[in-house]
This record gives sequence, C-alpha cells and structure tokens, in this order.
Amino acid sequence: MKYILTLLVMMATSAKIYSQFLLKYDKPATAFTTEQRKDYNKLGYMQEALPLGNGRLGAMFSGGIDQEHLMINDITLWMNSKRGLDKVSQSGVKLGGNQNFEKVREAYRQGKYGTDKNSMEAMATEYLSSQQPLGNYAPFTDVYISTGHDKAAVKNYTRTLDAQNGLGRVEYDLGQGHFNREFFCSYPNDVVVARYTAQKAKMNLEIHVGSLLTVKSNTASGNYIILEGEAPMAKDNIAFQQLVYVDAGKGKLVHKPNGILEVVGATEVTVYLSAYSDYLPVYPSFKGRDYQKDAKKAIEAAVKLGYEKLKQAHTKDVSALMNRCQLQLDYKPSGLTTDALIKKGASIELENLYFNYSRYLQLSCSRTAPLPSNLQGLWNGHLKPAWNADYHNDINIAMNYWMVETANLPESFSPYLQWMKIIAQSGKEVSKEAFGIVNGWSAGLNGNAFGFTAPNEHGRRMQQSGAWLCQNLFEHYAFSKDKNYLKEIYPILKGAAEFYMDFLAPWKDGTLVVYPTWSPENAYLTEQYSNLNKQAYGASWDQQLVLNLFTDCIEAATVLERDSDFRKKLQTIIPKLCPQKIGQHGQMQEWPEDWDNPKDQHRHISHLIALHPGRDFSPLTTKEIAEAALVTMKHRGDISTGWSTAWKTNFWARLHNGDKAHQFYEFLTSKRAYPNLFDFHPPFQIDGNFGGTAGVCEMLLQSHLRSVDDKAKTIEKAAFVAYENKTENKKHFIPVAPNESLANAPYILHLLPALPSVWENGQVKGLRARGGFEVDMIWKTGKLIEAKIHATKDESFRIYSNGVLREVVSLKKGETKVFQL
Repeated sequence: MKYILTLLVMMATSAKIYSQFLLKYDKPATAFTTEQRKDYNKLGYMQEALPLGNGRLGAMFSGGIDQEHLMINDITLWMNSKRGLDKVSQSGVKLGGNQNFEKVREAYRQGKYGTDKNSMEAMATEYLSSQQPLGNYAPFTDVYISTGHDKAAVKNYTRTLDAQNGLGRVEYDLGQGHFNREFFCSYPNDVVVARYTAQKAKMNLEIHVGSLLTVKSNTASGNYIILEGEAPMAKDNIAFQQLVYVDAGKGKLVHKPNGILEVVGATEVTVYLSAYSDYLPVYPSFKGRDYQKDAKKAIEAAVKLGYEKLKQAHTKDVSALMNRCQLQLDYKPSGLTTDALIKKGASIELENLYFNYSRYLQLSCSRTAPLPSNLQGLWNGHLKPAWNADYHNDINIAMNYWMVETANLPESFSPYLQWMKIIAQSGKEVSKEAFGIVNGWSAGLNGNAFGFTAPNEHGRRMQQSGAWLCQNLFEHYAFSKDKNYLKEIYPILKGAAEFYMDFLAPWKDGTLVVYPTWSPENAYLTEQYSNLNKQAYGASWDQQLVLNLFTDCIEAATVLERDSDFRKKLQTIIPKLCPQKIGQHGQMQEWPEDWDNPKDQHRHISHLIALHPGRDFSPLTTKEIAEAALVTMKHRGDISTGWSTAWKTNFWARLHNGDKAHQFYEFLTSKRAYPNLFDFHPPFQIDGNFGGTAGVCEMLLQSHLRSVDDKAKTIEKAAFVAYENKTENKKHFIPVAPNESLANAPYILHLLPALPSVWENGQVKGLRARGGFEVDMIWKTGKLIEAKIHATKDESFRIYSNGVLREVVSLKKGETKVFQL
C-alpha cells in the first residue's frame, strides 16, 4: 500500500510538472485567410497556431487536419526600406539638420506648444525629421502539407507544444489508422523539421510552398522543393532562398507542376527545411551572406544526421535552457485545454504555465542571430504588420530583454548586443548631422534592421534613446560580472554618455535638461493645445536615464581602470541635472513643469523608469519618491494594454506590493492572452509576454540595490541613495553623483520582496541576481523556508529578508550558501 501511495504521489507530481510546460488543444488553429493576412486585427491563425524557433529561423504550425500550414520566418528579412547607402545617409538622418538645430531649440525655449506653424513640433518636423522609409519586418514563406483527410471523420484529435523540449505534436485517429506529426526548429542544426507517421494506414501527402513576397522561381528537383525569392526594398531588394527536402521513407515521391511534391503510400515522411536571406549586419551595406551556400550546407547536414539525431540534439538543447530556471506554484492541474483554461479565467495554473512558456518564447526568438526580437518576436505573417513589427526604443525593445537576465537566459542577449553595435555606429552620423555634436552617438524613437537611428519622421516624436538602450547593456554586465563583456560594451556606453554631455542644455532654473524630447507617448496641456501636444523639454524619464547612464559609465570606467577625467566630468554634471519633483497632487511629475493630470490613465508611465527597470527609486532608499510613485500608479489605473499591464506588474513588485503586482499579472495572463498565449496589445505584441515574466521574477527576487556601508545594520543606512532632498523645496530631489567605491559595493539580494498572498506555497530555482548569483527558494504559508545562493563569480552579497539585512557573505565561483530562514 505504501508503495502504491508513493507511486500515485510521484505520478501526480509528474503530471503537474508536465502541465507547467504544455500547451494543448483539441482542435486545429483557424486557417490563415486572405482577410486575416490583409488585416492584422482580424483574429485567427496568428492567435491560435503554435510557435517554433531557434532565434533566427522560426515557424508556426496550425495542426490542420486536411492541410497543415507551416508559416516560416527569418529574423533578417525586412522590406520597404533602404540599404547600401553611404554611411551618413544609411542612418536615415535628414542632411543639414545641424544648421537649424538651434532654431528648433529656440521654439522649445519660447514654449511654442501645440501643432501650429513655428510650434516645437512643426519646427522639429521641418528641420530634424527623417524622410527615409523605415520599412517593416517581412513574412518569409509558407509551407502547405495536404493530407486529404476528412475533418469530420477524425477522432481523438490533440495538438500540443511542449515548452520544456520545444516539440510540437499533432495526433488523431481516422478509421483504423492513427496519425502523428512532430515539429521542431533546431538551434544546433539551424533547420525546421517535421515528421509524419501513420499506424495501420498509409499516407498520401501533397507538399507545396509559396510566399507573399516576389517568387523568382519555385521548382521541384529530386527530393527538393527550391524557392528563390526577393523582398522588395526602396533600395536593393533582399534575396532569399528556402530549401525543402522530403524523405518519403518507403513511400513513392512524385513530381507535379509548380514545384509540388506528392508522397504516395507512405507510413513515415520527414520534411527538412532550411532558409536564409542575403542579409549580414555590416553597416552600411547590410548584405553579403552566401545564403544559397548556407541553405544547402544546413539541409545536407540535417538530412545526413537524420530525424532521430536531430530531435535528440534539439530536445537536449532546449531542455537544458528550460530546466535551468523553473517556477513551481501550488495548484491542482485542471486537465483543461489551454484555450479553455484561458477562457475559464484567472488561475495559478495559467500563471505558472505563462511564466515557463514565456521563457520558451524568449529562447525561440532570440539566440545568436544578428538581429534582436522585434515587436512580434520572430513570428509574422503580414506584409503590413502592426507598427511595422519594428524596434520601438521607447520601451518595447528594452522590455523584450528584461527577463533574459532574471529568468536565466543570458544567451538570448547576444542579438541585442550585435544590434547595439550597429546602432552606435550609425548613431555617430546622426549625432553630427542632426545635432552638430561630434562626440558620441544618438538614436531616435524607431529602429530597423538597417541601422536606422535618425529622429522620427514626425516632429511630435522627437526622442533621444541612447540612455534607454544602454540600460540593458549594463544590466547584462551587472548580472554576469563578465569583465571581458564590459570591455566590449564600454565604447558604446561611453559614446552615449559623451553625446548627452554635449546635448544637455541649461533650462530656466539653470539645471541641465534633455530637449527636444517627449514623455512617451503622452500629451500635456491638452485642453489648451489638444491631445497631440507632446513635444517637451526635460521630461523626467530622460533625466532619470541620463543619471542611470552616467552612473553606469563611472562604474564601468572604474572597473576597467580607465578614463579618470571622463569619470570626473560625469560626477560634476550629475548634480546639475534637473531634479525629480513631486507635484501638486502628490505625484511624481512627468515633466519639469507641474502639468500632470490626475485623470490621465495613459498606458506609458515612463517617468517611473527609475523605479523599474531602473534602480534609483525605491521604498527602501527614497521613501518620499516611492510614495509619490504610488500616487502616480493609482492615477494611471488598472486596465491597460498587454505590455503596459506587464510593466505595471513590475512597478508594483518594486513597490513591494505583491498582491497588487499579482493583480496585474493575473489580468495579463487571463485577459491579455490569445489562445496560443501570445500577448495582445492588442493586436499581438510579444513584449507583454516577456515583461510579465520579468514581473514574476521581481516579485520573488530583487537585487538592484547596493550596500555602500558594509557595517550598517539596516538597509536604509547601508544602501546607496541616488536622489537626495538638499534644496529649499522639499519636493525636489537632486541626483547624487556616486564615487568610484560603488563599483565594488556588494549587491543586496532581497528575497520574496513582493510575494502574492495567493502564491502561498511554491518554489523557484535558477533565478539570477546581480553580482553573478543564482538563487533557489522554497516558501510555505507565505514564508521563506530555504534559500540557496550559488556563485558564478568570486563575489560578495548581502541578504535582505523579512525586514532584516544580513552581514556580507563572500563566495568563490562554484560555491553555494544555504540559508534556512
């Protein structure tokens, strides 16, 4: 009896763990209709098909009974932009803008609000705005595999995606036959693979491919279907090739017109797919890959290895990354399909699945490709996707990469770094040509695959993004403590800081501010000047991020033992920055003037960026500011878009309100998720998936504060404080310039800082903390029972838990410290 009970417990535990990773459905995805293709707001395939990816190459499978539709994407394939211009023009910058920059700034100094002629917006549009097409992320190809099976006659249909190993499956019974399909997208071998098998039956399949783009040729030869295509560009079309190899096993392979292959009488069919474009991340040509050679090499190697070895290598690769970090909350599996689970409403089961699935999405759309994940990650089936599926530098691209650090997928960060190298190179041209600043680099609101860094096409959207983009770069160092990596990014950090040092200008009170700018994507004085009145000066988010960047540069230069004069200049400038201010409603001001409207529920809350993902606002170090941030959060309300809901999850976690943070995460998972758990803005935007998972990490572990006084017994006295009230106005907070000792200050690991009460019991393993640590925790009845801190570097830390700050602990690389609490 004891053995049976033990076995039953083991089976129940195994089923629960499996459910934490499995998306399952009892019907195929909706067909991708022409109407859906033309209008991304129409629901169907993109919201129901299941995603596969290796960071560069991606696919979605529908599980269609009579016809499987594999939508293929390549992260490098864009359209409708330009490449191969001279190095200045390739940046997108309007030539000669620097000659009129002061004229533009004068409109800001004179307070020319609104949108009329001579307004700030109008002047910025006329003299600074780019006239170059940004372009958009493009669909690649479509692969259709027809079975001839009658949908009405099928029984026991299941469609699943196992996020723990990256395998998609379709199974059903038809007559006496049992049919099975498996799909995966291999990172080790850079191919998409599909296998069809039949038991007690034979299969007759028809395989054809197509593309919404220009198809130059589509032919069948031997076992291959070869598609050659082009993506249209305003200058220099992008060439691409897709190879499909069909192994019909013991079946017969028949060639048909128009590049169609037919399989007759098979019980086992394997389809291999490789695809590349001619894109290379080389500024300003962005061209040069021998895509045909690479496609041939990849598919020949895959066919030689065979299905089982490819599958083994793939599942080993994905499982190793997925098992590294896992969240296990306490719930009883419902057995519901994923779409039914979402429809049922909020549940801990859904929240647990969402966390693990988002990690799968991250490793699927960002590994070592030359471009980072975009607004839709990797997956797009539209010629005109929402917001171009581009790179938005006012939150979205940054949010895509928050969780790679905390949720232990640092390998996924590589594409962001490679893209940032191009951005910095291109941005040097914008800095000089648009603003007359010869030092450093500048980036505007939007980015693409071709180094676009120019100011937005409309003056209403003037923005400096360098400090925001650099925040992710330094965070990657803070978590890894990799000195070689720091050397690699230091020129980018320094270049961004050098630009701001020259770009900052004194305002009315003599403090230094960033302008032209806006507070994304909000308006002020709307009754006087309309909801389009957005251009401003000294917006709070700008000022917060400049402090963040300057502080990071001081630490980086200190660690690398270089540029002492540069450090001193930054330390001199920091206290001169415009202070952060608490306004008339008790809120954190969004602008240097007290323009905030307490009824404003705008989705962007950029003026709290120092709360998250920044580190400088905290209930533990800047209490008055934190209280004002609470007021702002209450003003902005609870109902918002997908990505904004995710950000609010992080905000509330940083404010140490676990139940409020959970409220937003619960809403995100149950009300802002499509049937395939893609986040909807609406429409689909993947940043919400990644931001929500980052929020879960913040509820369980925070490590952004530093102990600058190792003898201090309380966190208030130990932690570095970035803003101080040292003015006559008690509502103004001056930025604090750090000294070099901050670079060696241990991070404070705050355990379970915002645990939701509904997550009463649970455990998490493999969360990452700044300083080079990995953390496992177990809690019961809402209280921490055990924490294991594992060092990946020789580093020190302090634990903060239940209001108690512990002494400094130093560990060698590979050592683990266990705390029984």
